[in-house]
Amino acid sequence: MTTFLISGGRGLVGKSLAQMLRRQGHKVYKLTRYPKRKGHVQWNPEKQSIDEKHLHKVEVIINLAGANIAERKWSKNRKVELINSRVSSINFLKSSAKKMPKLNYYISASGINCYGYNKHTEKIESDEYGDDFLSELVQEWERASNSFQEVCPVAILRIAMVVDKRGGALQKIMKTVRLGLGAPLGSGKQYLPWIHIKDLCRMFLYCIEHKKEGTYNAANGYISNEEFMRTLTTKMKRPFFFPAIPRPILSLFLGEMSTMLTESLKVSNEKIKNAGFEFFHLNFDSAITEIVKKEA
Repeated sequence: MTTFLISGGRGLVGKSLAQMLRRQGHKVYKLTRYPKRKGHVQWNPEKQSIDEKHLHKVEVIINLAGANIAERKWSKNRKVELINSRVSSINFLKSSAKKMPKLNYYISASGINCYGYNKHTEKIESDEYGDDFLSELVQEWERASNSFQEVCPVAILRIAMVVDKRGGALQKIMKTVRLGLGAPLGSGKQYLPWIHIKDLCRMFLYCIEHKKEGTYNAANGYISNEEFMRTLTTKMKRPFFFPAIPRPILSLFLGEMSTMLTESLKVSNEKIKNAGFEFFHLNFDSAITEIVKKEA
């Protein structure tokens, strides 16, 4: 049995990962500002406070903390908040690590949108960061995580859009499709990296169990937005509309955030596969079939 400490454990990935770990017999503590149940550990990174009672047991830190990127438009203040919510929490975790004598591994979430956007080439982990806001955010995020190398081995997963109907972007998209309003976004030709929630959790566990170090693209693959929407509407037995929703309309409602939906990004997952990890879902059709199999 291994004792885990998860920051950001109340989110979509944190909940699924904690369930998987507990099923395997591990002990899981979740950091939260508002502890409500056994296994919750109170903390407040802004106030530099944490309940130290269980820290001496911690062997592995899984960092998933960070304000929701898609929650609202990226004003200047919001951009600062998005970066600080990630960097400050990691810095505080690192300062708290001296209270964790058994700590032997740190693994953190990161974002796949770190390369800037492209139309033709597959991005690999050694490629440079882009020059847009998300690239800046991820660069700061990963710099903070890599500072943990002074304490223990570090791995970083650059996570693509998580495919799970219980939350995240797909849950919102499925609500629209249920209303019969499924349509491509922007040109519809742009590529979108994705990962099934089960494969993402399995990847975290694989890295932890094999003490993998470094940065990995966490994506089953990538798919065009038009194919994504067409597959989803077909599986949900709902209409598929064309032409696509124009980019200016998306920009009007979402601001700079709309680039996440309208710009193209291809990423390679060869590094994690070469490290021995095997994906369960080999294509988007397989992944989405499992998720919507109970849909009318």
